[in-house]
Amino acid sequence: MSEWLYKNDPHMENLRAYCKGVLDEEDGGALFREYEEDIRSVKYPEVMALVNWMVQCEQYDTDQIKDALNRIINIFSSNLMELHDDSANYPQFIKILSDENQAITARMNNIKEELKLLSKAEEGTYPHDMHRMSVKNSVEELTALEAHYVKKENILFPYVEKYIPEYRCIQIMWSMHDDVRRGIKKISALLGQDPFDGVQFNRAIGRLFFDIYGLMFREDYILLPMSAKMIPAEAMEDMLGQCPEVGYTFIDAPEINVRSSSKPLAEVNGMVNLETGELSVQQLIMMLNTLPVDITYVDENDCVRYFSSPKDRIFPRSKAIIGRTVQNCHPPDSVHIVNEVVARLKSGKKDVENFWIQMGGKFILIQYFAIRDAKGEYRGTIEVSQEVSEIRELK
Repeated sequence: MSEWLYKNDPHMENLRAYCKGVLDEEDGGALFREYEEDIRSVKYPEVMALVNWMVQCEQYDTDQIKDALNRIINIFSSNLMELHDDSANYPQFIKILSDENQAITARMNNIKEELKLLSKAEEGTYPHDMHRMSVKNSVEELTALEAHYVKKENILFPYVEKYIPEYRCIQIMWSMHDDVRRGIKKISALLGQDPFDGVQFNRAIGRLFFDIYGLMFREDYILLPMSAKMIPAEAMEDMLGQCPEVGYTFIDAPEINVRSSSKPLAEVNGMVNLETGELSVQQLIMMLNTLPVDITYVDENDCVRYFSSPKDRIFPRSKAIIGRTVQNCHPPDSVHIVNEVVARLKSGKKDVENFWIQMGGKFILIQYFAIRDAKGEYRGTIEVSQEVSEIRELK
């Protein structure tokens, strides 16, 4: 479904006017009464088109859109639930995400029960400390959500972008993933502090529940049914084949049978002239994958063209990102940094950019190298990431 289908559509014009009113913080009750007929007939493809419009019009930042959507989706929710597709008929890849949401819901319900016990215990007593540690362990287990979110970000989102013109809602959803990631870390830290700050904790845990349940609703009632409807079967199979490498969230690994679409290396003939030597394609791939670094090549048009597959990958990558713009491979909160780095490399102000981060006890060095041809013209960027903790300890 394309944007042009909604052009001059009075129903969509009214829904856009309602959303704009919410974004502009007009009176919610008055807006609902004015557009009630259109609100009560909204469908999930229209919601995706509305969010796409919010992002595309560039009048509002990500936080403003997220805040407004919390209210808008709540108003739309009853109608979306009534029109919900039967998930039993979903392709297996979409069914896996749906099944994971059910498992996540069960985990969240267990945490609710633990929170009830914590709230009843007197602070400073052994039962309170015991229940606090129980909640802490359960919240930290929510880091398993990473597999669910990475399957969306690195596998599903590129295909949504390819097959659904109104795809920009995924930018907002990725930002919400990051909200959940930060929330889990914050709550774990709060639960480990003495003295325990119950006020801060209650506020943070409430926000985490709100964000996780909000994400699952938007997946189950908007993103997943739209993806099942619009993404072709062959692409669904491609996505399914990439799941085992990422893993699963709170469900057992399902049996997956997909046809291989890749050409066996043995069938790729010829040698690659590297000026200082010649290698077969097999040798070149093995050499690049043996290097203890993640390598990603982005061409002069900002499109991802290649990434290596080392044994101990640092950052998750999916074949779905090939051909995608590098900006769309990053969460919206960091796109401006990506643009700044690429701009400096393109312009010649820099030939190399160096960054480092600490992640899971590892020290990661990330370097960006501009590629230029014999005439000095920019031909792209290579991103090289390496875990350098052991190197730093060398004397």
